[in-house]
Amino acid sequence: MSIAPSLDRLVTVVVPRDVLVVCGPEAAVYLHGQISADVTSMAIGDSSLSFLLEPRGRIEAFFVISRTGPDTYVADTEAGIGEAMAASLERFKLRTRADFSLGQWQAHAVRGPRAAGEPAVRASSTGPDDAPQHVVRPPHWPLAGGHDLLASPGGVVHQFGDGGEVVAADEFEALRMAYGLPAMGTEVQPGDIPNETGLVERAASFTKGCYRGQELVERIDSRTGGRRTVCRLRSSVPLAAGDELRDGSGAAVATVLSAAMLNDSTVGFARSRNDAGEAAYTVSGDQVQLAGVF
Repeated sequence: MSIAPSLDRLVTVVVPRDVLVVCGPEAAVYLHGQISADVTSMAIGDSSLSFLLEPRGRIEAFFVISRTGPDTYVADTEAGIGEAMAASLERFKLRTRADFSLGQWQAHAVRGPRAAGEPAVRASSTGPDDAPQHVVRPPHWPLAGGHDLLASPGGVVHQFGDGGEVVAADEFEALRMAYGLPAMGTEVQPGDIPNETGLVERAASFTKGCYRGQELVERIDSRTGGRRTVCRLRSSVPLAAGDELRDGSGAAVATVLSAAMLNDSTVGFARSRNDAGEAAYTVSGDQVQLAGVF
């Protein structure tokens, strides 16, 4: 069930992203054994959602991985997450022929109807040393189209998002809650179980073979998934992170993770029991709609 109508306007914003560039002749094989995405099956220009997990299977980072060259990959995540992600990935590198470079880039984000604003080619440009300067990739938002141009501090960015309405960061965050993905550091936290994020089917490969933390993901999936999940919410009344939601009998079934006002409605994400259904209620009895992330 979708609780957000199709986004009917083109919007654009610039937001910071932590970006880790991994390059070298063994970059693909190394990343393939460390993260949940199927790296070795990616063609140049492809991108995928992915987790980086602890050896015991808990989340360390949630991010987008893009292949920008034969031996070059760009992992981008929310600002403030990159340093820990880079340190974790480098911890097991040993003598692997792969170099890591971490920086804060700018994401020139465009969002709108699925038929508008989609990149014709997913591409990257490189500088004299073959390091990526900017990357164009899809946003992986399930309920809206668009694209992101990730620009390094030294990258040259052409006019991007022509015709789009420039929105403030807080409005873009509300649009993310209504149409986009749970974010690392907000709805997805270090230590969370991947199977309880609502993202595991899109961010983890079940055919690629071994990677760090795979055992927990596979074991929980084989037992019909986690006990809870991150879901989308919508309500006509104000909500705030930490608010408890109940079922018709008064039993607690969900906790609000994030909320924002958009077009006179509250949108956001909650962590709910898998048997919560499509409606829950505030402590005052106001109805809140719930739906899966995808």
